Order: sequence, then structure tokens, then C-alpha cells
Amino acid sequence: MPLSFPENLPVRVDRLERLLNQLYTSSQTRPAQDTIRAAALTIGDPAGPHIKLIPTGDDGAEVWLIPAAGAEPTRLVADVTTGYPSEATFHVLSAAGSTSAEFNVASGEINMSVHNADGSGEAGGQAYWGYDLAAFGYINGSTNNFFRFSPSSISSHVGQWNDYGQPLGSSAGIVPGSLTVPGGNSFWGVSYPASMASNMGPVATVRRSTPNFYWCLTASSTSGFTMSQVGTESFAIYFWSFRH
Repeated sequence: MPLSFPENLPVRVDRLERLLNQLYTSSQTRPAQDTIRAAALTIGDPAGPHIKLIPTGDDGAEVWLIPAAGAEPTRLVADVTTGYPSEATFHVLSAAGSTSAEFNVASGEINMSVHNADGSGEAGGQAYWGYDLAAFGYINGSTNNFFRFSPSSISSHVGQWNDYGQPLGSSAGIVPGSLTVPGGNSFWGVSYPASMASNMGPVATVRRSTPNFYWCLTASSTSGFTMSQVGTESFAIYFWSFRH
């Protein structure tokens, strides 16, 4: 019996080839996903180093970098704060042991600071750059020691200066201090804690219970300076010596 083919066979074969090509392409292509809804997405082995995306669900946009199972994560946080309600600020938070650290970037400030382990309070070094204030130093709520700079060209210091009797090396820029000279001395030599690396400029004054007397600074070197008075009454010396 002779074979017969439909008149549109070439068209049918062409359609079949195109359908097979489409099926093959679909089998090799991952469907597009523009949204992943999950409480948390973990990348890597939870028993070792791994990354968590949105670890707190819809409570905030965070990425946790966890170096080992059970370790405190380094947190990358984008959140809206009360200070900047119309923008998402960027936080890097890390905690281990008794302290935690924070790095914050927003349109009006950059802040790096050390906090307590739970993220509260101030517990160490801090550097703050804002549009209306800049500060750098150590803050823990009780023994604060930092510099503050305002946009009005005014700077200030909170804390104390190292007394010259405490260890200061030869490269110290400022050697401040005070001392009391016992009675019976008409002059007194003040020695720096080290032989300074360059010339020193002592700015000094004296205090004595009996007023109206002559005194002056009679000698200065990289090792110290000498203060002299008329008389031998006990007196106090206050000084601020700068290296130049």
C-alpha cells in the first residue's frame, strides 16, 4: 500500500521542532523569582560558618555573618531610626564577651562606638562625626575622656591630663603637672619623666601663701626646667610644657 502524507506535513514538523526547543529551553532555565518569603534564609551549613538573611523575619532587614555554630553574629542592619525617620540607616553590630561594637552610617552622622554586651550604654572608645558635632575619645559613663569639636570653631576636652609623674615617653607632645616645693628652698628643678625628643616650652606659674614676691623660670632644657623665687617659703608650681 503506498504511503501518503498530509499536505501540511512540513508545517507540522516545523511546529513540533519549535515545541521541542521550547521544552528544552524551559528545562534548562530556572523560573524567575522576585520575592522569597521565609522566616529566615540560611546560606551554608548551620553547624559551621554560615550566613542568615532576614533572621528575624519581617521585624527588620538584616544579614548575619556567623563564623561558627553558636558564635555571636556580625550583624548588617538597615533600619529606620527615630533620628532619621525618612531613610534607612546602615548598622554593623558585633558582640562577643562583655562588650559589643557598633558602626552606624546615616545622612547626618557616622558613629563608631563600643557598648555593653547587650548593646546598651557606652563602654569604651567612640568616634562620632555629625553635621553639628564631632567627638573622639573614651566614654563609659563614669571616667569619660574625649575631645569635642563644634561647627562654631570651638573645641573642648572632657577628662583629665596625664600628670608628669606618670610614665610619658620622649615623644609626648604635652607634659603637664603640679607639685609643692617644701620650705627652705629658693629654687626647684622639675624633671620630665624622660629626656624629651625636642625642645620644650614650659608655661608655668607659682602659688605661695605670702603675696607680692618675685619669681621666674630660670632654666629650661629637654630634661626639665627650674623655677626660682625670692625667699625660701614653701610654694607650689603648676605647669604645662609643650614640645616644639
